[in-house]
Amino acid sequence: MGYERIQKPEGLLYHYTRKENLESILRDGRIRKFCDRETWFTKSLADTLRLMSLTVMQEGAAYYDASGRLQRYPAFVPEDYVVLELTPRYQSGEWVIWNQELPPNAPESVRELAEEFSHLKLGYRGDLKFWENPVIYEMTDLLEEPDQTSEMKMQ
Repeated sequence: MGYERIQKPEGLLYHYTRKENLESILRDGRIRKFCDRETWFTKSLADTLRLMSLTVMQEGAAYYDASGRLQRYPAFVPEDYVVLELTPRYQSGEWVIWNQELPPNAPESVRELAEEFSHLKLGYRGDLKFWENPVIYEMTDLLEEPDQTSEMKMQ
């Protein structure tokens, strides 16, 4: 399990972030890796919303941070988030997915969710540059659109 190399994704990519990061992202023209070796993306808005529903929208749920410490998700405030629709440029780095590691006796439902989660996000080893003027979606708008939220629930 663990990291698996994948082909470079074609077309647009989506990245969610806190609004407080938006100015520096737009100024730098790149998504910078944080504490991980990778920057993380999805292939669609629906995938982004689903990934968020399994992570940052899970107020109080436990997770392990990049340094391996157990943390809990704080309250999710939609007004604090945006999703960027990006066209990558100058990609010479490696693309990966992270396959969730489970004990051998994990129930099938847990295995299915872990596989879904693993394939929602695409990791780029390094900082990903993008072309100017990405589309910026307000999280509050995305959560109000019936097409996006119903797509998210169906997955």
